[in-house]
Parts: sequence; C-alpha cells; structure tokens
Amino acid sequence: MLSDYRTWLDSELKLLGNASHHAYSFGQANMAKRAIERLDSALANKIALLLERSEAASVLAALEALAAAGDLDPSLAALRTQVAAALA
Repeated sequence: MLSDYRTWLDSELKLLGNASHHAYSFGQANMAKRAIERLDSALANKIALLLERSEAASVLAALEALAAAGDLDPSLAALRTQVAAALA
C-alpha cells in the first residue's frame, strides 16, 4: 500500500516535471518531491504489516495474556503497545 503511494507520487512528479513551465505545476512538483522525501524518511528502517483488524485484536489479546502471566519480553511489550495504539 505504501509502495503504491510512493509509485503514484513518483509518477505525479514526472508528470508535473514535464509541465514545469507553469508556475503551478512547478509548485506541485516540489510538493510531490517533498512528500516522497518525507515518506522515505518516515519509513526508513520500518516494516509495515497489513493485518485485518480482527487479527490484530487476536494478537493483542495473546500479548495481554502473556503480560498477565508475567511472561512478556520487553520487545513484545513494545509490540503490545503499538498494536493497542493502532487499534485505538
């Protein structure tokens, strides 16, 4: 999904670059270029997982059960926090 967005931004940048003699197109091309740079920096060293909401809720429930048993590794605790935030 994010790679599709980046591909679309790249195509828009190329399209707008071809019409750069118009001030509006030049501004739009600069905005697309900045959007690509921001997306790349936001996604650097990250992995995007696409889960159904029900699957994410099941993962969260399993992590909550491990936490309640006192058997939750710190890395899994961080995952629990991130999944809970994503579901909120």
